[in-house]
Amino acid sequence: MIPIVEQIAQALVARLETVSVAGGYETDVARVARPTKTGGYPLEDRLVVLLQDDPVEDTDLEGAGSLKAWVQPFRILCFVLPSDTETTPVDTRINTLRADVEKAVRVDPTLGGLATDAVIRAPEGWTVRDTAFEGVTVNVDVHYRTAEDDPYAQGG
Repeated sequence: MIPIVEQIAQALVARLETVSVAGGYETDVARVARPTKTGGYPLEDRLVVLLQDDPVEDTDLEGAGSLKAWVQPFRILCFVLPSDTETTPVDTRINTLRADVEKAVRVDPTLGGLATDAVIRAPEGWTVRDTAFEGVTVNVDVHYRTAEDDPYAQGG
């Protein structure tokens, strides 16, 4: 069995893996990664990394009866490595990748019925020290419910 929160993470990865020009987006994601350890992914242009933060109880969607409501924050790191021959401004590439990631998340904000909503929060731009990588973090709060006594069972 897979806990609902892990099913949500896997659904986000699957959704992010659809980001491609052929799939109707403006850019192609090179790879979607979930680290197996801190920093456990090689950096590359158009890399997207899904990180999961600590969940909090969702007081806006309090469960009725035996349901437990949660907000699961995710950070989606979007890496851009401009080449020396690149003519597109780096900010344009970052903005496009960010928009495509946000669009992919919101295609189905219930993530196939696992969640009640996936809310995009303010993004954060950044650079990787001592490298040429720049990027943006797309912050997403996934609201979902489980049975209070069984995190493997969806709540209504």
